This record gives sequence, C-alpha cells and structure tokens, in this order.
Amino acid sequence: MAWLSILGPVKDVIGAHVALTAEEKRRHVLDPDLPSQEWEAAAAAARADTRSKGAWLADRAMELLSGRAKDQPQPVEVNLVMTDRVLLPAAFGGKAPADDVAVIPGWGVIPGADARAHIADLLDASSGAADTAAFVWLRRLFTDPSGRNLVALDSVRRRFEGGLRRFLELRDPTCRVPWCDAPAVQADHTQAHADGGPTDAANGAGLCQRHNLVKELTGWHVRVQSTGLDGTGAHGIRLQTPSGRIHDSTAPPILGEGWLEPVPDVHLQDLPLPNDPWDGWIPDPPEDWLTRDELQVA
Repeated sequence: MAWLSILGPVKDVIGAHVALTAEEKRRHVLDPDLPSQEWEAAAAAARADTRSKGAWLADRAMELLSGRAKDQPQPVEVNLVMTDRVLLPAAFGGKAPADDVAVIPGWGVIPGADARAHIADLLDASSGAADTAAFVWLRRLFTDPSGRNLVALDSVRRRFEGGLRRFLELRDPTCRVPWCDAPAVQADHTQAHADGGPTDAANGAGLCQRHNLVKELTGWHVRVQSTGLDGTGAHGIRLQTPSGRIHDSTAPPILGEGWLEPVPDVHLQDLPLPNDPWDGWIPDPPEDWLTRDELQVA
C-alpha cells in the first residue's frame, strides 16, 4: 500500500471531496429507467459491493485520477529492480539474502517479500485478480562484479528510445547535474551527436529539462569521465560551468543509495588472519593503568 496526497486551493480540494462523497451516497441507488435485465444486473452488483465508505472513496478517486475502470489494467510501465537472489531465493539455497529488498525507481525501496508476492500475483492468471491482464516480463540487467553499477548496452539509433531509454531511466533516476535532484525526464548525449558522440549508455545521461538545455549554452562543457565498463567504478561525467568551476557526477547505485557491498559468502575459519604485531606476546599494561576497583573508587 502507498499514500497519495494532493495539496491545492481550499475550494478545489473541498469541492473534489464533496463530489466524491456525494457520488458515494448514490452508489446503491439504481436508475428506475433501466431495462429489467440491466436493473437486475445492477442490483446484483450493488449487493455484492460490500466495501466501506473509505475504501469506496479511495477506489473511486484512483479510477478518476488514472482514467481507468476498477478492473482495467494500468497503462503504464512500473520498473521493479532486484537482484537474482532476491527474485529467486529458492535457486540459491532457499534463503533470502541479507539485503532482501527491491527498488522501484522514482519511488523507493520495498521489502523483497512484498516484491515477490506482487510478481506472483501478477503472474497468477487463475486468481481472477484485476491485474491479471497486465503484461509482465523479466529483463536482465547486468552489473559489474560488485553489483553496484549497471553496464552499458549499445544502440545504433540517434535518439534514446526503447531499451536504451529504459536503461538510462534505471541508472539515472534524477538529473545528473550534481546540485540538482529533479527527476530525469529527458535523456541526451553527453558529447553532442553533432560532434561525433555515440548514442549509447556510456555517452547518455538522464537530465531534467532545464539542465538539458543549459548544458548547450556557451561556456558549459560536459564530458564522460568514466564509462562504468572497465570495472573501475560507476558511470561518471564531468561538468564545467562558464565560471570555470568543475563538478563531477557519479551514477547512484542501481539498488539505491543505501546499497552495501555484499559480504563474501565464506566461512570465518577460511578468512586469513591479520598480522599479529606482538607475535603472540601480550605486553604488560602501562604503569598508569587503573584496575576496575581503582576506577570505581575514582
């Protein structure tokens, strides 16, 4: 579940709420002019609707905002990013990993168990749920060995479309200009296409509309600092402003800023012991070392 709130003028918000509640009061009132067959069907549907007032208001508001009926699939694509161990724990010994989470780009982190349950519900065509008409697919995203960074995919197109655009949306959820955290609503070349810049993930960057236009102005210079393909780190770009200031931007971890590098799956006894600077000898404590009794007295 999630929250959706709207802040607007008082008269408009109150008007919307009054309109919703008025419609809710009429939801069990049938049109007497309906033909007999339709009237019977409408009466049966009204009897079957046992939702509370709050539940009905929430469902109706979502129908109006999304432009779809209650049982109609949502015509949008929602990305759910997770590791293979989170998606299929049974393939890795049946135990979920320590970092059992998934990420919805542009939204946030959800528990891995909820992500698996959501996917299972979408794939369960026999359940009769509303979302069974949705299209569901798995798309492999390849990372570097650390699991932090996405690797690139090539494209011969001039525009960032299709899979390449979705790749940039996953890698760059917010504007790549370091001081801007606006959503990355546009994808463009770091090195301009007119200057020979390729249309690929290494030369592409997600930007807000404002900074995508600003970087084309005189005095602004942007170049790729790191492609993220050689295993030396994340994708990086360098931006120079007209004043000469230089700023570096690094793509965030694919699983969010809270990502931690996984601990090697080895037994403690297999780990090498650190060097012992005392060679097994324990030195005497210093002369000013206080015992426990002396500490209590002090």
